[in-house]
Amino acid sequence: QAAEPKLDTLCQQLIYNDANDYNLLVQWPLGEERIGGAVDFGDAVHAPIVCDLAIACAYAAMGKNDPMAATMAVVEGFHKVHPLEETEVAILFPLIALRLLVSVTTSAINARQAPENEYLQISSAPAWRLLQQLRTIAPSLAHYHFRHACGWAPCPQAASFRQWMATQNFLPVVETQWQGVAALDLSVGSLDLGHHSQYEEIDAFCDRIDGLLQEQKATIGLGGYGEVRPFYTTDAYQVKGHAGPRWRTVHLGLDIWAAAGTAVRAPFPGRVRYNHNNIGERNYGPTLILEHEWSDGQVFYSLYGHLSEDSLRGLQAGDAVVAGQLIARIGDRPINGNWPPHLHFQLMLDLLNEEGDFPGVAFPEVAEIWKSLCPDPAAMILSEAALASLNRHLAGQHNLALDHILQKRRSKLGKGLSISYQKPLIVPRASRQYLYDQTGRRFLDTVNNVAHVGHQHPKVVQAASRQIAVLNTNTRYLHPQILQYAESLLATLPEELCVVHFVNSGSEANELALRMAKTMTERQDVVAVDVGYHGNTGACIDVSSYKFDGKGGSGAPAHTHIVPMPDTYRGIFRADKPNAGMLYAETVREAIGRMEEQGRRPAAFICEGILSCGGQVVLPAGYLKAAFSHVRQAGGICIVDEVQTGFGRVGEHFWAFELQGVVPDIVTMGKPIGNGHPLGAVVCTREVADAFANGMEFFNTFGGNPVSCAVGSAVLDVVQEEGLQQNALTIGRMLQNGLRQLQGKYHYIGDVRGHGLFLGFELVKNGKTLEPAADWASFIVNQMRERAILMSTDGPLHNVIKIKPPMCFNEQNVHFFLEELELVLQMI
Repeated sequence: QAAEPKLDTLCQQLIYNDANDYNLLVQWPLGEERIGGAVDFGDAVHAPIVCDLAIACAYAAMGKNDPMAATMAVVEGFHKVHPLEETEVAILFPLIALRLLVSVTTSAINARQAPENEYLQISSAPAWRLLQQLRTIAPSLAHYHFRHACGWAPCPQAASFRQWMATQNFLPVVETQWQGVAALDLSVGSLDLGHHSQYEEIDAFCDRIDGLLQEQKATIGLGGYGEVRPFYTTDAYQVKGHAGPRWRTVHLGLDIWAAAGTAVRAPFPGRVRYNHNNIGERNYGPTLILEHEWSDGQVFYSLYGHLSEDSLRGLQAGDAVVAGQLIARIGDRPINGNWPPHLHFQLMLDLLNEEGDFPGVAFPEVAEIWKSLCPDPAAMILSEAALASLNRHLAGQHNLALDHILQKRRSKLGKGLSISYQKPLIVPRASRQYLYDQTGRRFLDTVNNVAHVGHQHPKVVQAASRQIAVLNTNTRYLHPQILQYAESLLATLPEELCVVHFVNSGSEANELALRMAKTMTERQDVVAVDVGYHGNTGACIDVSSYKFDGKGGSGAPAHTHIVPMPDTYRGIFRADKPNAGMLYAETVREAIGRMEEQGRRPAAFICEGILSCGGQVVLPAGYLKAAFSHVRQAGGICIVDEVQTGFGRVGEHFWAFELQGVVPDIVTMGKPIGNGHPLGAVVCTREVADAFANGMEFFNTFGGNPVSCAVGSAVLDVVQEEGLQQNALTIGRMLQNGLRQLQGKYHYIGDVRGHGLFLGFELVKNGKTLEPAADWASFIVNQMRERAILMSTDGPLHNVIKIKPPMCFNEQNVHFFLEELELVLQMI
């Protein structure tokens, strides 16, 4: 009925009439698939052009968790090539439904006439499922989605309504003293909101709202329209989308935070449309919706949520209300949905359905559609000056546009800074094993081992904030904090490693370790492992093949001697050699021999406990023990870089070098040592420390300051108290077993390796030649990012995907990760 009267007025031509998955030819550059042609023109017919689009949309939406997202993509592409008319877009949704009805009817006829032909039933089940999905979508809402896909204002009445609203006088919605109003920023990047526990735990959230009002000496708080909020990003609010999980995060109303019992009044004449007093069934709590006429019989609706139960008892659907009439009171916990007392005030230009069950929060990818449908109510209840003040205060929420940030970054920061992912990620918030982007979407972090015990761990945050409020100074003044931390750190190491020097980063730690070795031996030459990376200082770059053999590098300096990476998967000695570790260690002896032929001897040998930039390569058994023996016989110092692998990450041991049964002369630490706080350390034997103390003072202004030491102590405490080393062992094995099962199904996973929560899997195009699949690795990483999981590639051939998440990674995370990974692997 909606479409038929308009069909004859539309542009018509010969249409294809059968654009479905089985008829389209696809060109296949991975990650950039394009439709290159079509087959089966037997259904071609002369008809309105929009019918072709409707058919394509129907097939594109089948089997999708979010059919509107699928159809919008088709509409957007079609409109770019063949601009649509507004009438065509207005009848598109019923045409899609009509095509599905034709499909299921045809399938039913075919089932009777040719029951043996299974192909004729191929669309029946998915078409029925899609029809059930479409029944839950209001036709007008679908229309708004399609208009947005065409680049038009989603709600056609939005602009004229805003103009009308600017000409009206509205009475106050809340009866209060507006002089004491504070703008509250509760957005995903809000520094006022604090860490997650302050809003995930309702008592803490109530206290935080009260605290913010007290800080600003206000009796009422205001804000929230269009605000991207992190409240709704827990598992309880998660919705499964067509590309991983999604959350409603964009707030569509204005919040007025005030005392329970505060009077709520009608700002404009109208009538009661809905009185929802069903306590406990709605996140709004008791809710009232009024209907108002605004122009030529057009209507809009106002919603009042989080009300008290008793205040709604006198109102019934259909009752008339006058401007300024008392209609409700702000509710208190738990009646109001268990929120801190406030009014959720929202405008709607279309109620969409007859149930009056209207969302107060939108998915970010369609937020502009819902904001068009739900105009900003602040203009209705605030003066121009108050509205301008509110917008100025909350302006920081809106400075998270990707293009804006990229432009600023290019103009203000060094060009050598790289950015992850084809679609860069803006991250204003993090908590434990999750990062949150500017839309509030929660990403599972599998790559940031710097946040060792979890992003923004409350105990670490508290340790830093408590100490920095009291004292932060250098080590020339005596303070017990550095001694307490040194004792705790040394207690995790073999007793031979008994002296610690504190610095600010892993780079500084390795720089100092090299300097110590050179001072003690009075030599300059260093043996380093191929594709190693040890930091960004001059001395560290000089021993980092990953850098000097890469772009912009000039090769190994004369005093650096590179030995082959002990990789038993694709190296010179492989897993079929039972003594591979000894054979690789022999290359260290040979390098020392070549040095001695030139009259030189090594100051040091430096190696990671597990090779990170090399591709998460686990050292073969016996490698370090034999290599250390060769180095020490030549009078050199043995340095193990634990910047990536230390602090229980490998599971079986606290330090990765312990997997090899050795004790280095020097161990360097950074990254996870401070959970993201700038902290590093060099731990060495007494002999090395005494030789370094040759009269030249070692002083680091910030190394070992009380704040850093408080943070480092907190990290060690959390690792122990939360059993994170054991968690790394248990969860790491579960994750590795899951990866090996996928390896058995997908031949291009050539190798799975690692210990604990320091893992990697290598992708190859040929299991015999080991041709690297760097393009597939990049594809997987970027597809996983779209599915809300963050990963990264590594290795000299860029074909290894590394997994080194925060140590609080749990069993649920493993299952989610493996499920999504397999979906992506199936795309290759």
